[in-house]
Amino acid sequence: MAHVYEGQPDGRQADTAIPVSRFRPKYRALSDDEKALHDEIKNKAAELEEVFGRVKAGRYASLAMTSLEQSVMWIVKELTS
Repeated sequence: MAHVYEGQPDGRQADTAIPVSRFRPKYRALSDDEKALHDEIKNKAAELEEVFGRVKAGRYASLAMTSLEQSVMWIVKELTS
């Protein structure tokens, strides 16, 4: 598999459509707009992660970070479904 972070395409960026399953045995190809939106979501989440990190550690901060992780997971799942 090519290394995505070096700008080389991998199987997830193929032009072949893959039937959607809730268990996603294979990823479907994303359009350029979807890839850009995916990156924007992840970048904004990373910004929030940094901001959240400036709050004192504790149960509520931990819950907030978990909620951020979950929200990013679900929205990316919707984007890529």
